[in-house]
Amino acid sequence: MKKVFLGAALLLIIGAAHASTSVSSGTASFAVTGRVHARQNILSSELPAALQAGIKKDYKDYWITALSEEQRGKHSDYYMTVENADQVMELRSTDATNWEVTSTNVKEQG
Repeated sequence: MKKVFLGAALLLIIGAAHASTSVSSGTASFAVTGRVHARQNILSSELPAALQAGIKKDYKDYWITALSEEQRGKHSDYYMTVENADQVMELRSTDATNWEVTSTNVKEQG
């Protein structure tokens, strides 16, 4: 019985330590080569004009379900998830002018 209790306590401690490094209040931190990059949720109105125009032109039949910005020194990378009735697409922009599709998932029709 003591072994089960100690095992459960250990798992609880590990889980709590992992949870404390998780996303909180819309900001996530990623350690990359000794630098910390913070990704935070933003509004589409906070995007550079070229990216806003790209959404209006190329993704007018989609709605935005997630949009975030990651600061990388003097520039930002942007990440967006859009979807419509048929599919979900993940996009990113590293140049603040164009969106690049990183994945597309077709929704199951039920």
